[in-house]
Amino acid sequence: MSGILVGTAALIIVLSVFNGLEGLVKGFYQSFDPDIKASLVKGKYYVISQEELDKIRGVSGVESVAEVLEERVLFTFRDKEHIATLKGVSSNFNEVSKVQEKIVSGDYFNEDSKLPRTVIGAGVSYYLGYGHNDFESGISVFVPKKQTGTDFRTAFATKTFYPSGIFSVEPEFDKKFAIAPIHFVRELLGREKVISALEIHLGEEAKESKIKKELKEILGDRFEVQNRDEQQEVLFKVMKSENFFTFLVFALILGISTFTIMGSLTMLMIDKKENLATLWAMGTDIKTLQNIFFKEGMIIGLVGAFLGLALGVLLIWLQSTFGLISLAPGYALESYPVELRFKDLLTVSFTVVVLCSLASWLTSKRLSLKLIKSTL
Repeated sequence: MSGILVGTAALIIVLSVFNGLEGLVKGFYQSFDPDIKASLVKGKYYVISQEELDKIRGVSGVESVAEVLEERVLFTFRDKEHIATLKGVSSNFNEVSKVQEKIVSGDYFNEDSKLPRTVIGAGVSYYLGYGHNDFESGISVFVPKKQTGTDFRTAFATKTFYPSGIFSVEPEFDKKFAIAPIHFVRELLGREKVISALEIHLGEEAKESKIKKELKEILGDRFEVQNRDEQQEVLFKVMKSENFFTFLVFALILGISTFTIMGSLTMLMIDKKENLATLWAMGTDIKTLQNIFFKEGMIIGLVGAFLGLALGVLLIWLQSTFGLISLAPGYALESYPVELRFKDLLTVSFTVVVLCSLASWLTSKRLSLKLIKSTL
């Protein structure tokens, strides 16, 4: 019973830790990724008509639509260089993203500024050696021109941007992005009215699947329409795979724990074979005797599972409430994140019941008339 208890508690705790980590990562990405993103399947740029924009804004549940233009560029500051993505955004970008809340130094750029303003990720700032004391200094941006000749000196369009702030969302984003008004990025690229994606914010009661279908009908097959999880599909698939294989490993450990049920029942059969012989002699059939040991095994397994789930839930609550196990200094959180989900309770309960039932059934079937008659 103790073996089942420990195995069950360990399994539900590990699954809750993975849930907590997944929720933490999703929280990071939700600060940057929109509810829905519509981008080209092939190609980089697209000129969207006002009619299409009006149709998208008119979809029930859509609260805001921001135009986005992204391009990989080379940033240079003094003697340092860094390649990142310059993301041009329309004036309502703050309605679809929470980047403004993630400014750790300086301020978000002013759309009305005459200077080409931008906010850069903390990673970009680090690689360029750019700090808050440098906000009056410009960062040079280089991007290949549409048509380049043989002269390397004229092969790149260049512009100087003046950061007004530094944001920190998540390390991968922080070293990858700088954000600027879309009209400045269009000037840099020499392309008027083009976009590379639309980022859309939905209302609280909006039906995501229905809205995705309507947007697909408006934009056509040239665009792919993705929700937040689909925008980071590879990352979340990896996390789910890790979660699944971890579950298999701990389920195997739990399965090994159920072997103790088989051993206990076998020893009980040997110890009580005289009593079994008496019951058989009084007319009890072999199936009824086997059922006694099956129920005994299930009692051991289910009591152990119930106590294990109770212990696991208690430890998860203590961790989420008091942060018993802390992380090293410098992390985004002070303690390990945990999240208990009802489906995990069902999964663990089902796994324990199946394993205990199998162990009890296989052992009970070993009880035979040969063993009973050997005592007579």
